[in-house]
Amino acid sequence: MSDSQLAKLPTSGMRRWQLTPKIRLTSVQATLADDLELRGEGDAHLSLVIMCEGAGWFRLNRQAIQHYCADSFWLSCASGRCQGYDFFPRHHFYHLLIVDFSPELLTLVEECGLRVPGDEPKVFSAALAEPLKAAMLEIQQGWNEASPLAALHLESLALNALWLALGQLQTQQEARPQPTASRLPSRERKRLIAARDVIRQQASEPLSIEEMARTAGLSLMAFKRGFRAMFGITPWNYVIECRLKLAQNLLEESALPLSDIALRCGFAHASHLTRFFQRQYGQPPGRYRSSCQQVRMAG
Repeated sequence: MSDSQLAKLPTSGMRRWQLTPKIRLTSVQATLADDLELRGEGDAHLSLVIMCEGAGWFRLNRQAIQHYCADSFWLSCASGRCQGYDFFPRHHFYHLLIVDFSPELLTLVEECGLRVPGDEPKVFSAALAEPLKAAMLEIQQGWNEASPLAALHLESLALNALWLALGQLQTQQEARPQPTASRLPSRERKRLIAARDVIRQQASEPLSIEEMARTAGLSLMAFKRGFRAMFGITPWNYVIECRLKLAQNLLEESALPLSDIALRCGFAHASHLTRFFQRQYGQPPGRYRSSCQQVRMAG
């Protein structure tokens, strides 16, 4: 929800807290006496809505209507301004938590292999699993502890809730049936092979999955599913794999500092490279470089 929409919510049963400059919490536990319609326009956002009880529906821009329902969650992503409309029917008890994160964290959605928001916003949804529900309740229970340590704890809980939501959405997407390479049309296979070659050649440059799909002449969904069917990996994970290979070569063959290697290989910063390198190779870049030096000296 945008700021203008949140401002129209009934104050009874609602609490808001700007936890940090990058995280805002809104908790609602109330019964509506009248129907509530919310219209508004908001900026780029990454918002997690967790609903234990409630009903209604919402719409972003002119997209299809989506329904609110109990024991569900929604992750709303937009990289630009968008219009929203929410409707909540009267005589329902609403128990929900809204966690608004900085749009800077939108890259996490991309790194999880989910659709990266382009000009149009995107909302992911799933049934509310027990770990995420427990995280929501723990956030609401810790609300009354007004201390710096309590705020730090709530910040960690909010980030953990986002981690749980992204993990569940990623698992949900991976479980969907994917087309096999043998069923892809010959023309589509050729386009996907060409796209893979472009990624490999330009991995260190800024790359957009949506732009690659357009260049290949495929819809975003067809490109992502076809790429995974052909090569057993998502397009973005392949970009990361190619960048890590470049970084690996530079660690072995150069004395460049890690920050320079990260930038040369397309990573935003050294910690970004370190996180992916550790995940791929089981050790941080510095240790890998030391191991390579020891091998050369022993030889």
